[in-house]
Amino acid sequence: MRQLIATMLVTAGFCAAASAATYRWVDDQGVVHFTDDPDRIPAKYLKGVTERGGAAPEVSSPGSTQPVSPSQQQVLPAQGGPGSTLPGGMNEQTWRSRFSALRNEIKTLQDGLPEKRKALEQLRRKRIIYQRTQERVAYNVLVEAIERDEARIAELKGQLSALEVEASRMGVPLEWRK
Repeated sequence: MRQLIATMLVTAGFCAAASAATYRWVDDQGVVHFTDDPDRIPAKYLKGVTERGGAAPEVSSPGSTQPVSPSQQQVLPAQGGPGSTLPGGMNEQTWRSRFSALRNEIKTLQDGLPEKRKALEQLRRKRIIYQRTQERVAYNVLVEAIERDEARIAELKGQLSALEVEASRMGVPLEWRK
């Protein structure tokens, strides 16, 4: 019975964390930033922040194939001057930042997985030897964290491939996609 209650509490905790808001802004260099703590957003970027709730993702997420309204999309000034046409209405910096934001998040998650797997192996050994409740709970929490990271990596890779398709459709040069 205690295990059932502990499992329900852990699950409820993850559900609450999953519904937390995420904030997105673009800095002066066109780099897209994300945070879940609004206090970490620099003051000069507060006007350009878009909030993305955990329950219903907003269309302004990077790699999204849904259309983004002009009020949500931050387009940097054109480099080619007046009359130049930009692929998808965005300049090189914006396209590069969209690709780099996805690639950076994938790399960060992938870099953290080996350490989590090593910790999981250590907890698995403790779990086999001691069979204490706290080791079992910690083990299960870490398994869920690894599964979430792997699912997020798969989701980000899907967004990256969708962004590739969108960039191809819009005629974005290959060097802008790096």
